[in-house]
Amino acid sequence: MESKSKSKTAKTEVKTEVKIIYGSFLKEKIVDIKAIESSGRWKNLLVGGQEGKMSKEPYMFGKVKRSFQVPLQSERKGGGIKIVLDNNERLMVKKYMTSFPNGITEQEFFEKELGIDLNPTLPKAENFWRGDKRGRVTLKKDGLTLNLRYPMDMLKFKILTANPQYVSPNYEERRNKATYEFMIVDQGSVTSRRVEEAEMKARASKRYLEITSSIPSMKGFIKAIGRTIPGNHNEDWLKGEILTVLENSYSKFLSIVDDELYAKRVFVQEGVEAGAINKMNDKRYVLDNGVELGDLLSTISWLSDPDHQESRLRVKSQIDMANK
Repeated sequence: MESKSKSKTAKTEVKTEVKIIYGSFLKEKIVDIKAIESSGRWKNLLVGGQEGKMSKEPYMFGKVKRSFQVPLQSERKGGGIKIVLDNNERLMVKKYMTSFPNGITEQEFFEKELGIDLNPTLPKAENFWRGDKRGRVTLKKDGLTLNLRYPMDMLKFKILTANPQYVSPNYEERRNKATYEFMIVDQGSVTSRRVEEAEMKARASKRYLEITSSIPSMKGFIKAIGRTIPGNHNEDWLKGEILTVLENSYSKFLSIVDDELYAKRVFVQEGVEAGAINKMNDKRYVLDNGVELGDLLSTISWLSDPDHQESRLRVKSQIDMANK
């Protein structure tokens, strides 16, 4: 009896595990809502004698309050209350996977968290955005701190950002509109900015000590900024001039000393002092033989050109003669 070997192909089922990526409508962020410094539009609120006192104060003072709510849209945009919570796109939120296995919308999330119907199309009497006092954010001179981990604070944040005519999105843009009354200040960004400023000041101070360690390096700095050193100068005068630049702006000071053209700027100024280059005004340089060089950067470029090295050597020779 002929035996037949039957080969059986075993089918292995590979189960693909679907990885769910969860998200959140909240943020691990704390922001301060701060009143912006005095603006002209609020001067009419000041009584006699307060103008000078309030010049560096926030525009609000005393018991003045400002209330914000979600604004109405223009007829061109369909009218009604401006939509600040999306009710279309769904996000997988771990807390609500049982009741919303296919994801939850932003509006649904806040409705669940706060137990409020946030439908913006409801009649005014039932409409959270118009009839509920929690749909308003009232700000005083001291401002407000919002922790965006908390749903109500996040909702207040959204109400404020829905008023871009009056609320600046950050500190840096607070001067961009005359209508801005408040600004949003991210505490994390403020901390980072303070750290950056401290590091910049430390680096600038270190470079200042390096430059002021010798007379030649101090003179080099003065020349690099296009200044002529008076004949009756002394060490204290040099240090004082450099210190003034440092104290006026740490960043500008660093931009000068870290400039890759620093030595070439010094060379041009030395050429001016030696009479090899004529400085006609702040924007125009001319060689003593009448050759037009242009502004400072054009002058540096011209003198660096291989075709003009003979002229450069002549300038250097005159500088060396003047320094003897």
